[in-house]
Amino acid sequence: MGNRESGCSYQLSVISYQLSAISYQLSAISYQLSVISYQLSAISYQLSAISYQLMPYCATLKADH
Repeated sequence: MGNRESGCSYQLSVISYQLSAISYQLSAISYQLSVISYQLSAISYQLSAISYQLMPYCATLKADH
């Protein structure tokens, strides 16, 4: 009986270790996604700034035609 119980305990500790590894990987992925999201929002901000700067230029093009 004692041997079987220790085997069960070992399996549970292995499963616990695997779950903590998965949790770590998910948190790393979450961090990477938040970085990507931040970069995309920065790109969006830059594009809107460029668009705002081009507005007068586009208006003069429309006036010429």
